[in-house]
Amino acid sequence: MGRNSKNIKIELNRRIDGLLRIGEKKVKNDKSNPNRAEGIHSVRTADTYRAVANSFGDFLKSQGVKTIADIERQHIQAYMESRADLSAYTHSRDLSAINKLLDTRYTPRDFGFQDRKYSAITNNRGLSRYNTSEANRNREQLSFVRATGIRRQSIATVTPSQAVRNADGQVIGFHVIEKGGRERNCVVLEQDRQRITELVNQKTAKQGANTPMFKEVDRNANPHYARREYAQALYADLKQAHEQGRDYYDGIRDSFIKQEAFDKAIRRYDKTEIRGGLDRDTLAEVSQNMGHNRIDVILYHYLR
Repeated sequence: MGRNSKNIKIELNRRIDGLLRIGEKKVKNDKSNPNRAEGIHSVRTADTYRAVANSFGDFLKSQGVKTIADIERQHIQAYMESRADLSAYTHSRDLSAINKLLDTRYTPRDFGFQDRKYSAITNNRGLSRYNTSEANRNREQLSFVRATGIRRQSIATVTPSQAVRNADGQVIGFHVIEKGGRERNCVVLEQDRQRITELVNQKTAKQGANTPMFKEVDRNANPHYARREYAQALYADLKQAHEQGRDYYDGIRDSFIKQEAFDKAIRRYDKTEIRGGLDRDTLAEVSQNMGHNRIDVILYHYLR
């Protein structure tokens, strides 16, 4: 009985899996709400919605609800009332997740709560006391991480001489030594190559080719999240390049993708169908550029 019984939390998480559109262009096709896009396009949003799904699922289980088909408005009302002491932001976030999961259109006012007011939002508007992840002193470094995918340890050590250039002299990657002394080349996102080339040239002229380009980010900054953004963007770029038959590496793919490690990653993760419709071979390329060589690491820690 236990093996065949329904688990509402698993069902809700599977619904999220089915909504994943990581790396795809947003399509806003809801006539009742032109700002509403089909699917979930952000790893961060997916993580947030999973947290809500698990909390909501626990509550539903306590109410005897076993499947999504059994969820009624009264269950959502009871769940929201159980969280009445939480902030307006939380109420709005919870309903956004529930609406996405159940394809509903509820607002906090439908359950007796106030909508979140713009005047009450302070984070990321220069008013938050510890909004350091995007502070001016870190912005240049984090922008570089988003373009290259380097780890925190490389930020304060990477030099212009580590740049990998194509035949035209454009910077398309960097040679770094990270995580146990392992060397790798990481490709620069295509849309950032001109900007990064100009940056490298400026740093070279100003301080020399062998002097680190940046100071270390402060401890409150989050380069890891910038790496996640890089992974998402790189996956979308590579997938599009493959579909269009373009060489994303400007003729020097072997400098970035080691075929032996690529084949090993494919053998280790031999599933041809991946949740969310993600492409296994593209994931293997992203994995090498991130310095992992493990498809499952990229899949579950960066793209979901």
